[in-house]
Amino acid sequence: RSRPAPSSLPALAGWTGLDLLFGAGLVFATVFLLGLALGLAQRLGFDPGPPLAALGGLPARFIPLSLIGTALAGTVLYALHRRRLPAPGKGPRGARLLLASLLLALGLQALAVALASLGEAIGLSTTGSNVPLIRLAFEEAPLLTAFAVLVLAPVGEELVFRRVLLERFARAGRGLLGLLVTACVFALVHEPLPAGRGLPAWGLTLGTYLLMGLGFGLFYLRTRRVDAAILAHALLNALGLALVLAA
Repeated sequence: RSRPAPSSLPALAGWTGLDLLFGAGLVFATVFLLGLALGLAQRLGFDPGPPLAALGGLPARFIPLSLIGTALAGTVLYALHRRRLPAPGKGPRGARLLLASLLLALGLQALAVALASLGEAIGLSTTGSNVPLIRLAFEEAPLLTAFAVLVLAPVGEELVFRRVLLERFARAGRGLLGLLVTACVFALVHEPLPAGRGLPAWGLTLGTYLLMGLGFGLFYLRTRRVDAAILAHALLNALGLALVLAA
């Protein structure tokens, strides 16, 4: 049986902060160790791809490496909290699940395109700072990058943000607060710094990711099934990747 979730705000904030720090540590450790392994392989004569100076010499596979770390962090956090989590809900299944996930993905992508068009109209760039890295990674390792973006990222991020963090707030009777907190952190994880842009452009880009986090969070609260959120996230990433590669 699942254990009761902490209900006080200090306890919720403390456990959430610890989980985020632990997950971030796993991601950075994974990127660091796999980067060392690739560097060693290059010294031994195996060429893992051209270096990317802005990332301290890491190859163009930085995006896949970071998403491998994200999937690992999500899996480990889920395993640590599994006994405390309730059973999955009885949301839509089969064709209904696919249709609901597809409609959510299409709606969120339409909002993202609308915000991007609004940004262009007022002279602001809403292109995510990870887009050039994704293009470069796809050129160097298309299959690995596609697998990381379409599978590893949705699994890792939904396990962390929705199944572990949002579920903790929901079980404590603070689902709305958890929805806002997880959506904000989700946005900051994807776009943590202005990256040379002004604050208005950064804010508009953050707003795009915030809407995505809210959409996935509401879908999870509605279904109480992380596989539904993962599927919607994967479909949205597929649409986004197609637009990035087509541009």
